[in-house]
Amino acid sequence: MNRLINRNRLLALLFSVIVLIVLIGFSMNDRDSTTSAEQFTGEVTATSQSIINAPFQLVGNIFNTIRLSFSSISENERLRQQIEMTPQMEADNARLQEENEELREALDVSSKWSYETIPSRIISRAPDQWQDNFTIDKGSRDGVSEGMAVMTTEGLIGIVERANSNSSFVEIITTNNSQSRLSVEIETADETVYGNVLEYDPVENHLIIENIQNRSNVEVGDAVYSSGLAGNLPEGLIIGEVDRVQSDEYGLSERAYVTLAADFHHVDLVFVLKRDPSSTGEE
Repeated sequence: MNRLINRNRLLALLFSVIVLIVLIGFSMNDRDSTTSAEQFTGEVTATSQSIINAPFQLVGNIFNTIRLSFSSISENERLRQQIEMTPQMEADNARLQEENEELREALDVSSKWSYETIPSRIISRAPDQWQDNFTIDKGSRDGVSEGMAVMTTEGLIGIVERANSNSSFVEIITTNNSQSRLSVEIETADETVYGNVLEYDPVENHLIIENIQNRSNVEVGDAVYSSGLAGNLPEGLIIGEVDRVQSDEYGLSERAYVTLAADFHHVDLVFVLKRDPSSTGEE
């Protein structure tokens, strides 16, 4: 009985081998179409591959989504920082344009002066002495010395009080110390009128000029310059213009109330005028 079963198994195995050889032979022949068995095998294989690849594709898509999310977050953060920096960049550009315009104007004005100038920047100014003095970044090494005139593009603003090696201390012409070294001349329609500085009125922003002869024909709008008769300042530096004229308390002379040409409240760039011996009467 057992020998019969073994013989049947051997015959089945032999039959299977023959069928396999036949199938291989058919598959190796040049044919325009595939057999049903080949189609079934291909479909089973493709389906199996799809089922096996599906989890890997899912995991890959998840990681790709996460990567894109982090990339989007980084890009949004970069754009947000750029947006936040936009006001600062606009402010910097406006400041640079204003500074360039100021330098061009200063160069144009400086080229018209008959004096050698030392361009300087204000580096220190105490809030409690804002109307009195400031410090500039040029000193004796640059040719600055005590008593030199300090100008803005609009007019005279101060006098060098002390010159250090690399910086200088400047007294604004509104202080008593500067006024004692300043005399003025007023150009009227008919003549040049001289006067002395009495004081500065901070309320009306006027420099008060006294000892002006009565009937001198000083009028509103007349230009006021340095006379060169006091201190070491040269003649002809613009100080301001007459805003009002009235008699003094005794009626013996007149006083002129002068609006300063230089805006000493908002100033950054100034020029120190080197003294010319001919302008100060020195030989």
